[in-house]
Amino acid sequence: MKRQLLQLLLAGLMLVTVNAAFGQGTTTSSLNGRVTDASGETLPGATVVAVHTPSGSRYGNITSSDGYYRIPNMRVGGPYTVTVTFIGYKEFKQENVFLTLGQAYKINAELSETSVTLEGVEVVADRGGVFDGNRTGSETVVGLAQINATPTIARAIGDFARFTPQATIDEGSDGFSISIGGQNNRYNSIYIDGAVNNDVFGLAGSGTNGGQTGVSPISIDAIEQFQIQVAPFDVRVSGFAGGAVNAVTRSGGNEIEGSAYYFFRNEGLAGKTPRDGEGSRDRLDDFSAETYGVRVGGPIIKDKLFYFVNVEQQRDQTPQPFDFADYEGDATQGQITELVNKLNGFGYDPGSLSGNPIVLSSDKITAKIDYNISQNHKLSARYSFVEADNIEGVRSSNRTLNFYNRSESFLSKTNSLSLELSSTFGSNMANKFTLGYVNVADDRDATGQDFPTVNISDGQGSINFGSEPFSSANLLDQSVITINNNFELFKGRHTYVIGVNAEFYSAENLFIAQNFGQYSYTTLNDFLTDQPANDYARNFSNVDNITGDGSAAAAVFDAGLFGAYVQDEFQVNDNLKLTLGIRMDVPFFDETPVNNTFNTE
Repeated sequence: MKRQLLQLLLAGLMLVTVNAAFGQGTTTSSLNGRVTDASGETLPGATVVAVHTPSGSRYGNITSSDGYYRIPNMRVGGPYTVTVTFIGYKEFKQENVFLTLGQAYKINAELSETSVTLEGVEVVADRGGVFDGNRTGSETVVGLAQINATPTIARAIGDFARFTPQATIDEGSDGFSISIGGQNNRYNSIYIDGAVNNDVFGLAGSGTNGGQTGVSPISIDAIEQFQIQVAPFDVRVSGFAGGAVNAVTRSGGNEIEGSAYYFFRNEGLAGKTPRDGEGSRDRLDDFSAETYGVRVGGPIIKDKLFYFVNVEQQRDQTPQPFDFADYEGDATQGQITELVNKLNGFGYDPGSLSGNPIVLSSDKITAKIDYNISQNHKLSARYSFVEADNIEGVRSSNRTLNFYNRSESFLSKTNSLSLELSSTFGSNMANKFTLGYVNVADDRDATGQDFPTVNISDGQGSINFGSEPFSSANLLDQSVITINNNFELFKGRHTYVIGVNAEFYSAENLFIAQNFGQYSYTTLNDFLTDQPANDYARNFSNVDNITGDGSAAAAVFDAGLFGAYVQDEFQVNDNLKLTLGIRMDVPFFDETPVNNTFNTE
């Protein structure tokens, strides 16, 4: 029996370890502790109330028979005012309590009888509870103060993951890449308000939705806190072999509060080119990077219903200058003009050779509603929209002539919804239900008209024009639904957690490279004089042989994950807590038939 139990435990741990795409994120904090009198005797039935000062949101519970209390599913941030009362005893109050994401903040209260006169009472506690033994493994929390004070050019999640010693950030053509614990970024999980927001399909170097454009999945100005977890031992946190990045968005309060911001960079605000040996340092070519936005939050009904809205736009343009005099190939400027005229005769514009810009535009919207149904029930709903358009302009060099319409245009749209209902039942039960939905539509196209890809050898150089070869038919649409429920039962020194997690994933991927054909020529003169190409290739679908994004040859499939877990947190004493849990995650895939028949006709 013991061997079977051990095998079951190991199987569950293995399933959790190998599944890097699924899990759930943390969105709330909690408060716990013990209430005693001056002699150390416990006070069962004492009332503990925590009030989130900016919004008036109230959370409360009463102590158990041995004096312990728990208040789960609390809003992160603060300040909170915590009050403990018991008949016949003086009120205990602690102010300026700040809660961090995923934290269990401990406050032990000692009440004095009303007949005792005290000259003064001083309450001393740490501001974050970071070293109070309530962390669940190696983790880093980045709050508003750090977000506001941290210099950041990209305004991306990676800029704040740097606070984790185990994280390494690399900058690439499609944004940042986060490696945590030495693992590939595709082994990370990224959550926003508990909803999966990582690129589950696994193409983006950043690992985020829409990441192939280089755009952050959400405005940094909409974030309340980040939490980066490396090796958590809470059974509720799962689904990664690298690290988990949790973000919770801002909420409105009783006072209308907001900001308008504008960030601007150009060549005048950047340094000069590096010096190579005795060469001179020159000013950078003209570029611009602009980000501007506004956020506002406030009450709809004071102490009851709140709103938060953030709107942000990003407009970046980086030209890539080129001087034809530096080209080392055989073609002359006159022959290039003859080439362009010949292509125009085909009804095709190849674009320019010099100054081909890299252009990035994005629009972000985040809207959130928080509803205090009662002291025991809280509802939160968020909608986010991100649209990004990235033209990765090709660049000419001394060995290569790249016409601009050979560039890649990448359009991505992400719609994200999350709903969270937190409830407390009586003094010993609590529940948190989370529902998330994310849809990502990526469309990669060539910048110019539909035209074959052409590569021409030109002595020491080469000439390239036509459609970018891997963008001729390229679409990806993916959706993820997340359902998670955690039920907590408080029994004396024990906190029992029973939870389930289900995720449903669907994808439609169309990818046909060289769909318009690809020609290679030995010399430019061969092309200009209509000589046959020395090499030709074209990929097409046997389904319909339709070129471009209209083909029905997309791969469509579904996958998912179901997880169940239990956990017991045993508070042995004020300085020792034992956590024991077991979890099993079972991935599943659809039974889409595979066509193994290849038609050579």
